[in-house]
Amino acid sequence: MLEWIFLDVGNVLLDEDPLTYLSFLRHAEAISRAHPGLAFRDVLAAWEARAAAGSRWPVPEVVSAFLDEGACDEIWASTEREVRGRFAALSPVIPGAAAVVERLARRHRLGLIANQGLECRARLAELGLLRHFDVVALSEEVGRYKPDPALFEAALDGAGSPPGCCLMVGDRLDNDLAPARGLGMATAWVRWPRFAAKGWRPDDPNALAYRDALERVAALAPALRPHIHPTLVVDETRDLDAALRDVEQGGDGGTAGPGEVTR
Repeated sequence: MLEWIFLDVGNVLLDEDPLTYLSFLRHAEAISRAHPGLAFRDVLAAWEARAAAGSRWPVPEVVSAFLDEGACDEIWASTEREVRGRFAALSPVIPGAAAVVERLARRHRLGLIANQGLECRARLAELGLLRHFDVVALSEEVGRYKPDPALFEAALDGAGSPPGCCLMVGDRLDNDLAPARGLGMATAWVRWPRFAAKGWRPDDPNALAYRDALERVAALAPALRPHIHPTLVVDETRDLDAALRDVEQGGDGGTAGPGEVTR
């Protein structure tokens, strides 16, 4: 019996694309200053090539390839400060996510497992979402970061429920679902075939190119991680409640592949 549902924050509750674009833009600007012949699209192409090859850390790899250690440290530190300072402004709630959380909270206990800092807690409280979560495991508070199973174990300890009675919802097969499944949790993948559905529709050509690159790389996830088989697959966060209701009522949530339920 499903007792607890744990959700990721980025790209499940909050659209993190505007914030990650800001971070990527600042790193690309630093690279272009050091190498005037390299434009934003060149840096983006270098990132996409590494990400499409399965790199877990494509941004640090690209930055380290073009900047010396001191310059890397400087741009990483300044960008982190800016990102933290603008977290609330650049982390909009995903369409339909608040309604899904409210509906799920009527039937299940809810928790968060997320690679996020203290500013995330404040943002969720500001949006009126934090009150629905009885267990909050944020990486900066716990001191462990996905895909480290210890972050998930901290959440499970707080819930006091066995992994087999818990579901993890995330947008990353590697960071969210693999460690959860390894602990015995059921998993739900929000795969976002269209990133615009998360809400961010920038006018800037570079921002659009960045979002499109993210979408292309995300589409490769099943091929890059073929050993990870989610229990449930939905296209968008807004689909999660209906898919879970279908499963709880004995359905399959849609047309399924081996070991998967899709909607």
